[in-house]
Amino acid sequence: MTTLPNLHANAAQRARTIAYVARNRYADGPIRAALLTIADHMDRAATHFDAVHPGAHEGLPTEATEELFLSEQVAVDCPATRFPAELGEYVLALLVGRALPMPAPLHPADPQRALRETEIRNRLVQLHDDTASQWARPEEWMRSVLTTWQKHMRLADEVRAHNARPCNQR
Repeated sequence: MTTLPNLHANAAQRARTIAYVARNRYADGPIRAALLTIADHMDRAATHFDAVHPGAHEGLPTEATEELFLSEQVAVDCPATRFPAELGEYVLALLVGRALPMPAPLHPADPQRALRETEIRNRLVQLHDDTASQWARPEEWMRSVLTTWQKHMRLADEVRAHNARPCNQR
């Protein structure tokens, strides 16, 4: 007998892992407050996903999607949290059948940063394609995805500063 995966439980686990990562990122002041707010919204989303009975053919719990939207708003409003604006997509991807988000190209002006961007993007593609780890080791997989996004967002800051130098204007 084959057991079907519980997609809502997987979504809840992803949301909890994001909350854990948010609580464990080092920051203080308003950035810390934003990280804790993201964590709280993710915990509430996980609770709503857990409330869906296993095997039920329910759609998305409205309350959960609202919490994911609110967490994304915090990430957008405070980019220093280093969470992607599409944060909720990682939680919803299996439930809605959408592709996982990729960062926009940075277009660095120097080859070293271009190489780093390629490496980071390739790592993210590798993680997105690793469906076995998404089910077998969801916490580890989600932490790796978030770490990779964090690296990309740090590089994006570097590229913006470097490309803005007068000598790098095209």
